[in-house]
Amino acid sequence: MDKQGRILIPASIRRKVKSDLFIIEVVNDEIRLKPIKPIKLCELFDSITVDVNDFTDTHKLRKALIEGK
Repeated sequence: MDKQGRILIPASIRRKVKSDLFIIEVVNDEIRLKPIKPIKLCELFDSITVDVNDFTDTHKLRKALIEGK
């Protein structure tokens, strides 16, 4: 750990878990790092269907997403 409290995770470990991003959890008196698997944005295409004609109207788009329409 350096003076700013940062922890270095060796590249060999990052490669093994296939992640450069981690979630930190405190469980009892332990600190746990859980890797976050990267996701490609193109995998999310067409995963949500909304009935909105004008995507520039963010208010209508947000409302449709919340309502699940």
